[in-house]
Amino acid sequence: MSTPLYDAIVTKVRNWVNRDESILTDALVKNFLDYSADYCYRNLRIPPLEHTFVYNAITSETEGEDSILMPSDLSELIQFSKVDNQSNRTVFNERLSLFAMQDKDMTKNNNNFARKGRALVFEPKAEIGDRFEVYYYRRLPDLDATYVVNQANINAGLATPNGVPGAGGVEFPTGSNLYYTGTEVPNWLRDDHERMLLWGAVAHALDYIGEDERAAKFFAKQKEAIIELNNEETKRKVKGGSMVATYSNVAQF
Repeated sequence: MSTPLYDAIVTKVRNWVNRDESILTDALVKNFLDYSADYCYRNLRIPPLEHTFVYNAITSETEGEDSILMPSDLSELIQFSKVDNQSNRTVFNERLSLFAMQDKDMTKNNNNFARKGRALVFEPKAEIGDRFEVYYYRRLPDLDATYVVNQANINAGLATPNGVPGAGGVEFPTGSNLYYTGTEVPNWLRDDHERMLLWGAVAHALDYIGEDERAAKFFAKQKEAIIELNNEETKRKVKGGSMVATYSNVAQF
């Protein structure tokens, strides 16, 4: 299935490295772009990667829960909170080690939480009407992701008719002999900061073909761009007022 912006950056990787498809196959370039994106997600801490995931409200069937699974695209947690059925917000502001969280003999304040694998465990237990929220830095969809073909996306213009079967076309509805392709999903890293992604992919490609000096040069450019964006965000956060940090008033050992 054609994804114009993604296909264009694949071509740019080959052009910058000056190698054709016989040397840098589509599969290799896809890997290099994925490695580059992964490095960006692990190191960038900027608004385009911030996201809030809101869980379904607690019901009588889920009352008493003390853990939730974190979103699969989470790279770093920023804040864990809940809104009760009276619209009161509570931030879980005391993060403990898992050992401390599970130590029954340790005195703990309310609103504690710890990470356990892909889950967050917390106190106090969930009550009916509670709606938990996770605010976090996330990984974006795959660089070549396309929208699913369904009626909602067709109505929204996110899936377009291609007229014939094959070439990535999906028949919808089944038996209609009408075929659609999902359009390309927006991706901030690919669409708005292509150079950062491209520099990393080129670095991996050059490393693959044995041009170590050039590879180091492009990897350094990617790291420099990430540091620059993070520094800009740090400056934005402290402008317009005093920066205040709060800490638990009880030290626990």
